[in-house]
Amino acid sequence: MSKQEFDDETLMAFADGELDEAQSLALEEALADDEALAERLAVFFDSRRLVGDTLKPLIDEPVPEALTVAVQRMVQEAGQKSAPPQDNVVSFPARPHPEPVRPVARSWMMPIAASLVAVITGVVGFTLGRMGPSATDSGAEIAAALDREASGRDVTFGTSVLHVVATFRDERGELCREYRLTQPASNTQTVACRQDGAWTTRLALTTPQAEGYVPASAQETVDAYLASIQAGAPLSAEEERKALSP
Repeated sequence: MSKQEFDDETLMAFADGELDEAQSLALEEALADDEALAERLAVFFDSRRLVGDTLKPLIDEPVPEALTVAVQRMVQEAGQKSAPPQDNVVSFPARPHPEPVRPVARSWMMPIAASLVAVITGVVGFTLGRMGPSATDSGAEIAAALDREASGRDVTFGTSVLHVVATFRDERGELCREYRLTQPASNTQTVACRQDGAWTTRLALTTPQAEGYVPASAQETVDAYLASIQAGAPLSAEEERKALSP
């Protein structure tokens, strides 16, 4: 049997819950053993639904212990049925309405559970999408820019452009900065905080540079995350200058 191909429009329709039942089932079966397809799907999810269904309820009220236990159990059960996850976790939302259980090996569901655990237990580094090699290779340059550049500035690294959005402090008083990295094939919005003199990524949302069908904005997810860490108001230019001083 030849391998079925799925175009970007089909993946986006699935992420938005608009794909018909037959195509959805075919895609889910393919996702069970096609990691590359799962990674393609991950960048097309609807971040608005992710915020509405997952982040906002967790921010608005304390997380019940039973929910924490249930999600952790879901991760453990998924882990017993699948290989160890890759270094870069790819997360995407569940279907908007529960479906009857089908006899399909849904190993691709584990990242969903993992992302939920990351949020409800306060684990940092909740990541959607993947940073490309060029972003990783520019880590030192990005860190240096975060150490010195004022908010509102653009810094160019080869074919990538870093825009510093704002500087603030979280509930623990740690200095944090929000920035956007624009690359030829993707945009990544990131929140990083300085710990022991080094910048640590707390949130990174990557969306493709798509033509035609534009993915939902990730800004709503960033705003929800900032609310969850009780981010303070953006620092003034003078406050920022002093905070960044060695």
